[in-house]
Amino acid sequence: MSQGPEVQYPPPLGVPVPPPPAPPEDAGLRRVSPQQVLLVAGAVAVVVAGTASVGLLGWVLTTALAAGTAATSLWAGRRGLRTSEETLAVATVVLLVAGDRADPGRASALALAAFAAAYWLLGRLGRRAVTWPVAAWVTAQLAVLTAVTDAGLDGLGQVGAVLGTAVAGTLVAQCVRRTVAAVVLSTTALWWVTGVVLGTSLVWTTTSPATAAGAAVLLVAAAAGLLALRRRGELRPLLGPRPLVPVLAGAVTGAALAGVLQSTGAGGVPAAGYLGLVTAALVAVRASPRPDSVVRPAGLALACTATALSVVQLLADSRWNALALLLVAAALPAVLVAARQPTDRPGALPVGVGCLAGAALLAEAGGSLASGWAGPLLLVLAVAALAVASLERHQRAEVPLAVSAVVVGVVAVAHVGRTTDLLAAGALAVLGAALVGYSSRTGRRAARMGGCAALVVAVWLADWHVGVEVPEAWTLPLAAGLLLYSGRRLATAPSWSSWGPALGAAFGPSVLLALVQPALLRVLLVVAAATLTTTVAAGRSVRAPFLVGAASLVVVGVGRLVAVLPPPALVAFAVAGAALLAAGTRFESRRRQAREPTVSLADMR
Repeated sequence: MSQGPEVQYPPPLGVPVPPPPAPPEDAGLRRVSPQQVLLVAGAVAVVVAGTASVGLLGWVLTTALAAGTAATSLWAGRRGLRTSEETLAVATVVLLVAGDRADPGRASALALAAFAAAYWLLGRLGRRAVTWPVAAWVTAQLAVLTAVTDAGLDGLGQVGAVLGTAVAGTLVAQCVRRTVAAVVLSTTALWWVTGVVLGTSLVWTTTSPATAAGAAVLLVAAAAGLLALRRRGELRPLLGPRPLVPVLAGAVTGAALAGVLQSTGAGGVPAAGYLGLVTAALVAVRASPRPDSVVRPAGLALACTATALSVVQLLADSRWNALALLLVAAALPAVLVAARQPTDRPGALPVGVGCLAGAALLAEAGGSLASGWAGPLLLVLAVAALAVASLERHQRAEVPLAVSAVVVGVVAVAHVGRTTDLLAAGALAVLGAALVGYSSRTGRRAARMGGCAALVVAVWLADWHVGVEVPEAWTLPLAAGLLLYSGRRLATAPSWSSWGPALGAAFGPSVLLALVQPALLRVLLVVAAATLTTTVAAGRSVRAPFLVGAASLVVVGVGRLVAVLPPPALVAFAVAGAALLAAGTRFESRRRQAREPTVSLADMR
């Protein structure tokens, strides 16, 4: 026995690795068997022979060939010859479609229906062939399309034909195998969308309640058929994301019901909204929150669609009081959803707040609420929402609820501010205090910053309204707001970051004005404030206020040396100097008694 060449492993260095062998030229042909070639060639020959003949002989030959191929397909299916069965079934359909008898341009709806029934019967006899049910469904659709075109249907008849075909398609898709179901669904989708568009348009444009009710029944049936497709697990991957089908079905049903109610008269418009609210409440109480549930998303989609359409119509008709009542009622399902379903609470609570706020504004616009009362009510609602948000701290619902409360509060301030600036300042102060309280419980620094800013702006608005011209009336509120923003950090954080901004805002402008505007009262107040700040900070060992107070006193003192100091100023400086000397002496005496070294600036916080 001959031996092959010796294999060297590992390959020697410097020798290039040979490329992998190229695939053989006939690799693609290996996927095709001679049987397939023979079947395709034979089917093409038979089809050509049948379609090329004309006249009576052609009709007889086509019929005979179609009957023969159909019978042979059934025989092959019983023998287990799957490829032969499908090939012969396709040849049968092509013969009937291409022949004169099956010409869609001249075939009647009745003839097409007969062919569809024949294909269905062949499918029942040859259950494994895919061609027969697909051909039956396609031919049935052609029969419906031909009937609608020939009869010139419009209105409810046209909607019934289109949606009836769509419902039939959804029913067929639930009964046939998955391969056929995919074809049925792909063709049914166009019928379904077209029927929904035509039916919804008819419901909302007709003046006949009976016609609107008939179209609504068809739309609800189409939505139910679509929703039933989710029951078959094999079809779920073909239906898109999980909530798509139930949301679409619920939206179509809601639009249909709202259209029927609006066709009954003016009272039907708010009735559609209340129908949506009742549905939302029932879904919140009874529907399962499981991810695979279809009742919950479908019911919520129905409720949202019906209520939204009602709101749009009431807005278009300027029926403010009716819309206000509807929004008040809409807050109840939102509260129920938030109470029973914690996962939906981040969206339900802001919706409830928004509904109540909108109801207050609309009630005032409609005259059922006295003018000027909407603003205070909105402010109370904003404070209450912030209080609830503080109870939901560190939960998913906290931030959305707090944001909605701030938005309502800003609207309240703007509404109140239409009267006077002083009322706007008061409303802004209330909102700022609520934000500071909310931030103290939750630790949200953004809310604390907004609350402090609101308080400062409130004081500024009051100053502007009163007409105060003293600069300290603007700088001292800013300093107080900065101190409030630092909060607990004043006792724990480094002093320059916690105390520094507020001290700069409080002392900087006043010290500068004390130098350029020799007003006696300002000089006395700055000296007194600097002295008090320096002494207290020295006792508490806080660096920033200690240095700022001392520097302010020195700058004012040195600055005032260039001018003639009146006796009261000399007395003020003397008292301040004596107080500082006494504080320093007492400080040194206490340190010596405790036998501790003198504290330097670096030891201060």
